[in-house]
Amino acid sequence: MDDQLLPSQKRRQNAIGLAGVVIAILFPFVLSLLIIMSGLNYPDKVLYSRFIFWAEVLFLMLYASKAEHRKFLIWEDKPADIGFFIGSIVALYFLSLACGIIGSIPKFLGWHESNAAFKRIVAMFINRPWLMLFTAVTAGVTEELIFRGYVLTRLSLLFKNKYIPIIISALAFSSLHYSYRSLREYILTFLIGILFGVYYQQYRNIKVLIVVHFMIDIISLEVWTHFSKLIK
Repeated sequence: MDDQLLPSQKRRQNAIGLAGVVIAILFPFVLSLLIIMSGLNYPDKVLYSRFIFWAEVLFLMLYASKAEHRKFLIWEDKPADIGFFIGSIVALYFLSLACGIIGSIPKFLGWHESNAAFKRIVAMFINRPWLMLFTAVTAGVTEELIFRGYVLTRLSLLFKNKYIPIIISALAFSSLHYSYRSLREYILTFLIGILFGVYYQQYRNIKVLIVVHFMIDIISLEVWTHFSKLIK
């Protein structure tokens, strides 16, 4: 459809798409900063910050419909049988574990970083399993819809090189995890952003990415909270 637009119409469409990408990236940072500066206790800050991502997805859906005049998910899911679906989930999950190993290389080489932020998050979830589940579901659904479903696809309309949108969306996804203040987390999330971006570009199946993202978060949080209970 975009190929049928006049040059002036295409430039306007690209400008609207680029504005949507900027909004999608800055939206959670700005609102999360306001929540951080509020007088709420830490668990409430985490809870309300999760609602920000659901609100962002709703806003981007409206933006896509009213400003862009196109569907939110502009890449149609390719048909896949249950075997391919399960195989993709297993493969991506284990590749994500490999990303975690790569992200730990600086630590093995002597890089020292504080785990205070991560420990604080884990401690908060120990007695709040409902919040842990809600956090994992929110991350799996909303972050994939935002960074792969929206940001990656709109950038793919702006760049002829298919790798640039993947890299930019992965950098944006990684920067979202700034609150951890962890080099390992930045590397891990950047590599996962690359991995998921390549998969989505190739197979166009956002459901697989949502499931894998949820699995990564809920399993890692369950393991760390269980470990924290044992060492108390």
